[in-house]
Amino acid sequence: MTRLEFVFPEEIGIPSEKLNTIDSLALSGINNRAYPGCQVVFAFDGKIFYNKSFGHPRYEDTVRVNNANIYDLASLTKVAATTLAIMKLVEEKKISLDEKLGTYLPELKGSNKQDLVIRDVMTHQAGLQAWIPFYLKTLHKGQPDPSIYQHHPSEGYPLRVAEDLYIRKDYPDSVYRTIMDAPLWPTRDYKYSDIGFYLLLRIIEKVTGEPMEEILSASFYKPLGLSTTGFLPRKRFPASRIMPTEYDTIFRKQLIRGDVHDPGAAMLGGVSGHAGLFSNAADLAILLQLFLNNGEYGGKQYFLPSTIKEFTRVQFPANGNRRALGFDKPALNSMSDGPSCKGASPESFGHSGFTGTYIWADPEIKLSYIFLSNRVYPDASNEKIVEMNIRTRIHQAMYDILEAAYMKK
Repeated sequence: MTRLEFVFPEEIGIPSEKLNTIDSLALSGINNRAYPGCQVVFAFDGKIFYNKSFGHPRYEDTVRVNNANIYDLASLTKVAATTLAIMKLVEEKKISLDEKLGTYLPELKGSNKQDLVIRDVMTHQAGLQAWIPFYLKTLHKGQPDPSIYQHHPSEGYPLRVAEDLYIRKDYPDSVYRTIMDAPLWPTRDYKYSDIGFYLLLRIIEKVTGEPMEEILSASFYKPLGLSTTGFLPRKRFPASRIMPTEYDTIFRKQLIRGDVHDPGAAMLGGVSGHAGLFSNAADLAILLQLFLNNGEYGGKQYFLPSTIKEFTRVQFPANGNRRALGFDKPALNSMSDGPSCKGASPESFGHSGFTGTYIWADPEIKLSYIFLSNRVYPDASNEKIVEMNIRTRIHQAMYDILEAAYMKK
C-alpha cells in the first residue's frame, strides 16, 4: 500500500478509548488559551488512524474547526515547499548543494553572501541573521508609507500584503538588497535563520525561470492530490475556511486571515522560501508519507531513495549541528532538549512553525504526526504552546500508546 488510507484505530490494534489521552492534551491547550483551535493527524504504517480537529477559529467563535480548514504553516514552508523544490533541482543536476550562492545569483557578487554554500544555508550554519524586520523601513509615522503601499491593486502596486494593502511592484528588490547588505555572524555556528530561505527561493526561480509556487503545484501538490496545500490560499478558498492568525497592530493594522502572517513573506506578495505555505493536516500527512515511502507515492516515484536519505540525515554532527537539509532532527545528545519528543528515533525528521504548527516523521516505526494551530491569534507574544510543550507531549503520548499496543502482541 503506497497511498495513505483512513482506518479505525482498532484496525491497527489500538482501542479507540486509548486515544482519549491525545484528545485531552489537545483540549488542554485550548482550555489554557494556548491556541483557539487545532488539527491533529497521526498515520502509522501508511494508515491514518487519528484525524481530529478541536476548538474554534477564534476564541469568540461558535463555529468549530473542522478537518478541511486551512492553516498558515509558517516555517513548515521551508520543508514542505522550498526543500522539495531544491531536492528536485539537485536530482535534475540543475544545482549542487556544495556550490556557492553566487554561482546561481550573480547579483550577490561583491556581497558577503556570494561565497555562502547551499548546504550550509540549508543547515543554518552560514552565519546569517535569524530574521530582519523589513517592514519597519516601510512605516511612516507608524502607518504604512503611502509611497510604498496603496489600498487597491494596480499595475504599479500588484502585490497583496493584506486586506486593502498592496505593495509597490519593485519593493521585493529592496528586501533582497537589505539581505545582501546585512552583516554576517563572525562564526559559522548553528544559528537558525529565515534569511537563507529567501535566497533559496531566488535560486529556484532563477534556475527554472518559473515561480516556485507553480513548480511545486505542478510537480508535487497536484499529482499527490493535495487539494489544500499551496500559497496564496485566498485565490482558491473562501476566507472563512482559512484560520485567522494575528491581529497585527504594528504593521498591517488588521486581523490577518488568508494572507501570510510573516511580514517579510507578505511584502513579497505572499510567496517566500521561509513562509507563505498553507494547508490542512491531512494533506501534509501525504507529503510525509512520500518521505516514509522513500520518495514514492501512489505508484509514482517522485524522488530517488538516496535523495530522501541525504536530505533527512544529520549533515554536520561533528559541529554539534543536529540539522538535516531543511529538516530539523532530534537533539544529538539524548540529555539535551531538542525539537522532538524523547520517543522519536534518531532517523526521524520534521519541523515546527511560528504560528503553532509541527510535522514529524519517523521511518523507524513508520509514524507521521501533524499538529496545526493558530497559536498567534490574537497575539503572537502568546507562548503557552511552547511553555506547555503541547506538540511534543501529544507526540510522546502516541509513542506510549503504540508501544503499549504492540508490546502486548
